[in-house]
Amino acid sequence: MASVQSRETTQTTTPRNRRGERARTIPEQIADHLGIAILNGEYKGGERISEQEVARLYASSRGPVREAIRALEKRGLVELFPRRGAWVVDITLDAIADIFNIRAVLLGLAARNVAARPDAPEAIAEMLSHCSGLRVQAARDDVDPVAFALAVGRTGGIMYRQCATPHLIRMLRDQNQGSLWGLIWRERPLDFFTAERRRETAQDWSDIAQAIAQRDGARAERVVRKALYDSRDGAMATLKVLRGETVDPAKFIRD
Repeated sequence: MASVQSRETTQTTTPRNRRGERARTIPEQIADHLGIAILNGEYKGGERISEQEVARLYASSRGPVREAIRALEKRGLVELFPRRGAWVVDITLDAIADIFNIRAVLLGLAARNVAARPDAPEAIAEMLSHCSGLRVQAARDDVDPVAFALAVGRTGGIMYRQCATPHLIRMLRDQNQGSLWGLIWRERPLDFFTAERRRETAQDWSDIAQAIAQRDGARAERVVRKALYDSRDGAMATLKVLRGETVDPAKFIRD
């Protein structure tokens, strides 16, 4: 179990609100920091989260802490038991790899569906514009990897919101907002550390936009999956160092 002192440095800094992001409430900030700590292995599976300890770390009352823990339960990161409190769910690297693989399939399907739409020129133009911005960001040596990841996510959001499949849109949106996926990229970079990786990703998304513009749904889907699988591999390499775990080779699926 990590000591209280070892958590002080990682959990008492207020999360940054990025441009265009609404100010996050205290419970949301606490939930984000606790979720990132679970992701990084600072809280282990089966460990109890002490409301009193968390309230002290954040100089907060118990009310916001309880709200934060309920949010973590919705994200699948903790289990709540009557009279026993909150216990951390065992989040393995295999499970995180599965999240990437699921995201790749869902987002790839969205790309195929957008390409099949004859009435999506505005979405295509917006995607092409965002991809141009990605290429500019990718070429800079001083770009924040998390900021680049969020820019990639916004490009994917432009795409999937135009897929004309409400259930698929809802699944992808819920994954962004209410699951571990939304935490993976929030604070600590897991991929895009090098200009080479950023350029490769920017090129992938440019290829996706071009494939959609050409109504080549199969190619758009294939490149989306490739881009997500590449990010999975980068994130797994980072998390293996942070957590000291291995990943089942079967999780590294490719088309």
